[in-house]
This record gives sequence, C-alpha cells and structure tokens, in this order.
Amino acid sequence: RKQKDLLHVIDTFNSYVTQQGAEFRSFNSSKLSHYFLRNAQYTWQEYYNNLRTHQSYIQKLIRENQKYQNSFIFNKNKWQNSLPKLRRDLSGHMLNHINTNISKINSIIKKYDIELKKLLTTENNIVEDIIFVDNIIIDINYNIDLRRSQLFLKNENNIFKTEYVGSYIGSFSERITLAYYENTKTIGYFIVYAKRNLLNYIIVLLLSLFFIFFIRRKYIELNLDENVSGYRKVKRILINKPIFLSISVALVLWLLLIPYSPLFIGRIIYLALLISLLVVLSELFDYYTRKIIITIIILLSVNNMELFAWYFGGYSRVFLFSEALLGAILTVGFILPKFRKESLRKKGIKLIYYTRVLSPLVFVLFFIAFVANLFGFVNLTVYSIKIAVHLGTVTIIVFGFFRISESVLQASVNVLDIYYPNIVEQYGSSIIKTIEKYLWILLIIVWTILVLNISEVLGYFNVETINILTYSIAIGSLSFSFGNLLLFLLVLYVTYAIAKFTKVILEREILSRYKLKRGVAASISLTIRIFVFTFGTLIALSSTGMDLSKIGIIMGALSVGIGFGLQNVVNNFISGFILVYEKPIQEGDTVEVGNLLGRVSNIGIRASNVITYDGAEVVVPNSNLTSNQLINWTLSDNKKRIEVKVGAAYGSDPNEILKLLVKVVLEHPKVLPNPKPLSLFVGFGDSSLDFKVLFWVHFQDGFETHSDVAIAIYDTFKENNIQIPFPQMDLYVKETPKSDVNTEKSE
Repeated sequence: RKQKDLLHVIDTFNSYVTQQGAEFRSFNSSKLSHYFLRNAQYTWQEYYNNLRTHQSYIQKLIRENQKYQNSFIFNKNKWQNSLPKLRRDLSGHMLNHINTNISKINSIIKKYDIELKKLLTTENNIVEDIIFVDNIIIDINYNIDLRRSQLFLKNENNIFKTEYVGSYIGSFSERITLAYYENTKTIGYFIVYAKRNLLNYIIVLLLSLFFIFFIRRKYIELNLDENVSGYRKVKRILINKPIFLSISVALVLWLLLIPYSPLFIGRIIYLALLISLLVVLSELFDYYTRKIIITIIILLSVNNMELFAWYFGGYSRVFLFSEALLGAILTVGFILPKFRKESLRKKGIKLIYYTRVLSPLVFVLFFIAFVANLFGFVNLTVYSIKIAVHLGTVTIIVFGFFRISESVLQASVNVLDIYYPNIVEQYGSSIIKTIEKYLWILLIIVWTILVLNISEVLGYFNVETINILTYSIAIGSLSFSFGNLLLFLLVLYVTYAIAKFTKVILEREILSRYKLKRGVAASISLTIRIFVFTFGTLIALSSTGMDLSKIGIIMGALSVGIGFGLQNVVNNFISGFILVYEKPIQEGDTVEVGNLLGRVSNIGIRASNVITYDGAEVVVPNSNLTSNQLINWTLSDNKKRIEVKVGAAYGSDPNEILKLLVKVVLEHPKVLPNPKPLSLFVGFGDSSLDFKVLFWVHFQDGFETHSDVAIAIYDTFKENNIQIPFPQMDLYVKETPKSDVNTEKSE
C-alpha cells in the first residue's frame, strides 16, 4: 500500500513537471525578465533534486524486490532439485503439498516480476524527466549567462523611445493575476516537498530557542546591575526583546535549512528579517542608524515589486527609472559631509562606519542604474539595482546577528559564572574576545559569500577556489593538495584548542570538585589530552591523503634520529610522564631545584614552568626534575618550620626569655598550634646569651610571619627591659716601663 501510494505521488509529480516544462517552453526566452529566470532557476533546480531523490528511492525498492525475489527463486530451485530424490521416500500427500508450495512460490515470483516492471517503468520515466529538467536548467543558465555577457550592451531603446501603449496583453488586473500566479505557483509544491527538511528545521529552531530562553532566565535570576560589563547590551536585546529575537532566529534558520525557497518567499523573509532586526536592535541605535535600516527596508520593499513590474511590458522601464531615482535620493544623504562627520562621532556604533564605507558605492550603483536605464542598458540597470539594494540588506543582517551573538555570548559567560566561577574569573574576558574574533571571521566569510552570490560570480569563484584547493603538488611518491594542507593545519589547530580546553575544564573545574587523591586529576587530564593529540594527529595526517601504513617508515626514521640527536627530547618526554603519573610534583607546588625556588605553574610533556618569587617564569626541562635532587616544600603538606634567632645581654634571665619567646610566637594568628612552638637557649656567645625559637606556619606565610615574629620579639624585649646587645670587644693597652723604653732607644 505504501509503495503504491509512493508510486502515485511520483507519477503525479512527473506529470506536474511535464506540465510546468510545457508552460516554460511556451514563453519567449528573449523576453523573460531577470527575476523570472532567477525564480525559474531556483524552482527547476529543486525539481531536479527531487527527481534525483525519487530515482534513488526507486532504485532502492528495485534492489529490495530483486533481493526478495531471488530468495524465492533460490528456494524454488532447491525444492525442484530435491524433488526427484524424495519421490521414493515421501507419500503422495506430501508430494502434492510440496508441489502446491512450489506453485505458490511461482505465483509470488510473478508478482515480483510485475512490481519490478512497474518500478523499472517509473524509473525510466524519472530518468526521462531528469533529462527534460536538466535541459530546461541548461536553457535557463544559458539565458542568465547571456544577459550577464550583455551587461554592458544596449538591449532596449532609450526610455523616451520606448513604446508603452500595447506593450503587454490583457488588462491591468489580468497581468497582476498572471504575475501572482507565476511567482506563487510553486509555493504549494515547495511546502509539500519542504517537509523532508521541516523536521530538521523544527529541531534546530527549538534547540536554539531553548538555549536562548534558558540563558535569558538564568541571566535574569542573577539580578545584575548596569555596573556589570555588557549588561546594557544584554538587557536591550536578550531581556527586552525575546519575541522579536525569536522571530529573527526563526527566519535566519529558515534561510539556512530550507534550501531552494521560491524567490517570492525569500524576498518576503528578507524583508521580515530586516524589520525584526530593527525592532530587536532599536535600543542600541541612534537616529542615524535607524534611518539607515529604514532606508534599506524601503528600498528592498520597492525592489520586491519588480517581481510584478516585469509583466507590464514597457512600463517596467518606468518602474526601474523610479526605483533607481528613489535609491539615489535616499542614499545621497549618507555621503554628504554632515552624515560623515556624524559617523566619526558615533564610535560605539559600527554600522555607521560600514555605511560610511559602502554608501558611496551604493549611491554610484543607483546612479549608474538611473543613467543606464535612460539609454537602454536594461541588463546593467537591473544588475546595478540588485547589488545596491541587497548589499545593504546582507550587511545589516550580518551586522545585526553579530550584535545579537555578542549579547547571547556575554549573557552565557555571566551564567557560566554560576557553574564554573574559577574559569570565568580567569578566562572570562579572553573567552569572550576569542569567540567574538572567530565569530567575526565567520560572519565576514558569510557576508563575502552572500555578496558574491548577489554579484552572480559565486559559481565562478567556487570553481576557481576548488581548482586552487585541489591543485596537487608531488614530492617524490608523496603528493598533496593545498586543500589537504589547509585541512591538516585546521585539524591540528582544533586539536590543540580542544586539548587546552580539556585541561582547563576537566582538571581545574570538573575533577577538582571531587575528592580525588593528589595528582589523579592531572593524570586523567594528561591521558585524555594525549588521546586527543594522538587522535587529532592521525586525522590530520589522513586528511592530507597520506597512507597511514607509511607511518611505520616515518617512525623508523624517527628512531634513527633519536639515536643520533634527540635523546634529550625523548628523555624530557618520558620524564613528563614520570612527573604526571608518579606525582613527585604537582601544579601549585613550591619546589627548589639547585638555586631555583618557585611555584610550579604548569607540567608539560617536554618541560615544566616554575614561577620564582621574583616574578620570573623559568622553563625547566622535565629531565632536570626527575634526575637531579628536588626539594618539594609542599609535597605531602604545606607546612614550613621557621627559625628566629635572637641574643640577650649578659645578666638577663634565660628562663624568662624562653617563656617570652613562646608567648610572642603563640600570639601570632598565622603560627600553627601543632606542632607546638619551641624556644631554646643555644649557648653563651661572645657578646650575648644566644636563643632561638622554632615554630610552624603554612609555606606561603613563611616570609611575612618571620618578619612579624622578629618585630614582636623586639617589642617584647623592649617592654621587659631586656637588651639585645651588639657585638663589642674590650681592648686593653699594656703600659711599658720607662727604663725599657730608654734601653730600646739607646740600642
């Protein structure tokens, strides 16, 4: 039943295509308008795609029917070959039953023959229709190319010699009806056959709207104020205009996910999209910016009326004349000194800058269209007006969605702060800047593609781009193309970005929330990153067209290189694994290697980074950390013992001093109570009684606490009249008797 209904639908569609083809052939191709040809190009391309889909499905049914038929033929042959041997052993009743089954199988095989004939007939009809549609597409493309080649040729009389009366057949209402029919006749068909993409469209739309409204609700719950960065932008777009924002998203997704929409529908969608963006972004724009968008909306609305103007013969020239004149009048204000000076003041509104750059080009295009129409260059007129109108349209749409994306991105980062505060605090601004940079690049690419499509050179550009990307370069037995090389670099870049993102999210946010043993999070993170790097590298190599079986040869050559000069590299690489899995140090530990003392900021595959207390970041090869003596001050805990030495003048009471030292230490808030502080009398010095006090603190508090305790001891000694002596030496001069002095002189 289902197959029968499908064949009926396909036959109906084939008849419809034949009817539309006969209708298209009845037109005079030299009199077809540019918009009619463009609309026909979209329509017939969709016919062609649907016929190809039908052909694929019919071929699938043919293969399935042949498969089932062959299974019955196999069983029939099996029974027939076995029947002579069974006649001696089976009764007549069983033999009759077997013969009956063979007859039923023959009947089923004949039914499959009938179905296969129907399917083959349908496939032949589809093939004929494909050839028929392909010929029409060739004719349409020929006429479009012909008009493009005659762009600068005069193809009509000048506007003053054009015949208006009698230039079209029928009344005004009849021409409007015909224009409406020609532009909307495929809408019903399009809606029916758009259903196969409709489910994907609905799913993507619902997911997009769910994400937007989820971010909006969470952002509102944050109760932020205007002091927060980006709050005004988020409020004016995401918070205040959710309905029109949803409409804008729905319209854009329709253009992206529903291909080959009739030109009439596409024009309405573009116009509705401009209006919705004007509403969504209105609070961000000043008077001049709103004027820009309203001007484009007016010009696009008038341009859409061309779909009907071409059905009125010579009067279409008057419409083109009025359209070009209106465009020149509306855009001349954007190239006047007053507007350009105002655009320099509006530093926060980039759309004015774009208008300042593009408005002279748009005005020139309208002026060219106006003059060209006067002298009969109609193809140039239509082409110039089309570029002028749609250049502004796509620029506003791309710019508008960039501002919307900025708003959603800012709100997403603020909401992300709820779940991953550490990441947002450290990387929030860089995340926004990085995503905005790539988003801007993407939108520039989209804008360029749209402009090339408007200019009708996208096909040529695609062909040339494909030729460049597929151009092969051979080096010995190895050959690669620019496209493969570009893909190789792109895959490596994405792999590096994913690995870096994995380290930040997995190790520092997700795994840090679980009570794992020390170093386990780093081990898991490194293992996953190694897997990502390995998998990404293999994909990158395969994208170049390189035979992965040759990697063994490369690894053999690499092993020879290791034997000659890469021992240190491999040593550092293996040492990196030892550091991660044995865990003698971890990120954040304070280590001392030789004369180097600092905090470990990163443990890499080849080297680790240590930030000294002077602010220098030292790159230490991993082999130095595993081969040399390493002091890790925070391996098992972060406690550090501090020793403060002090001297007291002779005559002081040592017992009292020992008590005072312990008291001073215990009063400091950063001194740990366990282990208990210990004061000791060291011995008798040359100038003082020597003491020292020992106490424990957290490592990061060591220097500050040492200073505080020393000052507190000084103050306590001063309060208790205990002197801290300075080194002193008594010098005794021995007197010599005078007789001895005289004797020495006489001698």
